Amino acid sequence: MVIKAVILDLDMTLVNTLPKFLGILRECAARYGKNVSGDINYLLNVYYRDPSLSEILGDLSRNFWFWHECWTLYIERGEYGEVFPGVLGSLETLRNMNKRLIIATGRELECPRMMHELRYYGFTEFIEGCVSLGDLGPGHDKLDLVKRALGILKLPPGDAAYVTDHPRDILLVNGLGTVNIGVSTWARDFPTKFVIRSVAELPGLIATLDGVYD
Repeated sequence: MVIKAVILDLDMTLVNTLPKFLGILRECAARYGKNVSGDINYLLNVYYRDPSLSEILGDLSRNFWFWHECWTLYIERGEYGEVFPGVLGSLETLRNMNKRLIIATGRELECPRMMHELRYYGFTEFIEGCVSLGDLGPGHDKLDLVKRALGILKLPPGDAAYVTDHPRDILLVNGLGTVNIGVSTWARDFPTKFVIRSVAELPGLIATLDGVYD
């Protein structure tokens, strides 16, 4: 078997978003009487452990419309993140390997509203689609998101790899049948045997997996 498609998480997998998003998060949280203090390293440490941001935001951390408000403001400000080194080259290489690419982001914002940002990063010439939790609406999780991406691709799970920076995402989709790959942007322990330091290493891993499955 050969991997035919790669489903890619966006924030902190392809793009270092938090430095620009952090100010937006603080501003949004303050409207609800929540003080988001601490530097980026502190926030990352909280984000990558359970119960994640709930220890800072309380019930807001699970409020779809709160995050929709934050991401809307982020898009309106137009101050985007930075693509991690090697990402664009990896996407080009994967396309040259005839891999289909789709972004599946956990943002609670509709993908059409992100297209300017995705063009800004240079992703749109490599991907064939985007799906987000914002497209799915409240009450959905990353498992639903990956299933929707597979539906768009019209592929069975075993033909696709799912790539994300958050161990919890992989925990949710384990058992679906996708090949799950952790990107250790910050976290190190993933519930999968396939872990890379950055997306720059992804084409090499996919080529190896193709060889194993072929």
